[in-house]
Amino acid sequence: MDEMRTLQDFRADAPAPDRARLAPGRQRLLDEAARPRRRLRGGWLAVVGAAAGVAVAAVLVTQVVPPADTPRVKADRAASAAVPTDGQWLYEKTLIRQSTLNFRDDLNPVTQKGEPPYGEFTVETWTQYGSGKRRTMLPGGNLDSVIVKSEPPKSLRQKVADLPDEPKQVLKALQTIDSPPGDYQRIHFTYTQVDTIPPESRLSLFRALTSIPGVVVREEHVEDALGRPAIAVHVSDDNPFTKETHRREELLLDPETYEYRGERRMLLAGGMIDSKVTTKETIIQVSAVERPGAVNAPGKRP
Repeated sequence: MDEMRTLQDFRADAPAPDRARLAPGRQRLLDEAARPRRRLRGGWLAVVGAAAGVAVAAVLVTQVVPPADTPRVKADRAASAAVPTDGQWLYEKTLIRQSTLNFRDDLNPVTQKGEPPYGEFTVETWTQYGSGKRRTMLPGGNLDSVIVKSEPPKSLRQKVADLPDEPKQVLKALQTIDSPPGDYQRIHFTYTQVDTIPPESRLSLFRALTSIPGVVVREEHVEDALGRPAIAVHVSDDNPFTKETHRREELLLDPETYEYRGERRMLLAGGMIDSKVTTKETIIQVSAVERPGAVNAPGKRP
């Protein structure tokens, strides 16, 4: 249910994105941001991680968490979703708006002549509630024959069904989830992988997220690929890795209910496009996730 991982399978003929080159460094950065006392290894990325550990010493949250009794949260709290059977499949549809810039030289992408600035495509997945088996719709309209298996949605729902209020206790509770290590990574994984999170648990997750040193919650709302308003959350830009690559990846959440909306990948001001220094942030990729419910078989839609 991670549309960013699925993207590569659907865009094999597109200009090579920057993720392959940047992902190891980004992951190391996030690891160090979440665990600044971790032992460093040699090389440039170790320097980046060490500096990131220093950079996150100050909390950079810029938005106050709204109260828990907003009208939408009250209405959401009253709603109860039907629980799927173990054999049913959870359907997820993701719209991805992708820049057509050519990223073969990923620190200096170039404009594709004759192409629009962005292209759009859809990724559809089905995950079996009780087993975690996952199927993906291929561009030709057939299901992928390779069945991926992950932690079952049923198990993930149970682990977030009744999270505590206190942020430190939330972070401790999330350690039972099979996810990448680190507080930010666990919360990011929870938002992106758990299809249904109770309203109270979403509030607890958001409070815990804003308590992590070095996590930024941007004041101005942005939009996901469907134009829905969203809060953008990301690791601080104040680290050598981001300064070198001018890349930022953001988690998008609903401003009132804190539901997962999608993600954005940004090229920051000061980066290069067509060998010219950019003066504003540019969206490289933005997604919008919809999770309408369960069906009886992969390939079916609610």
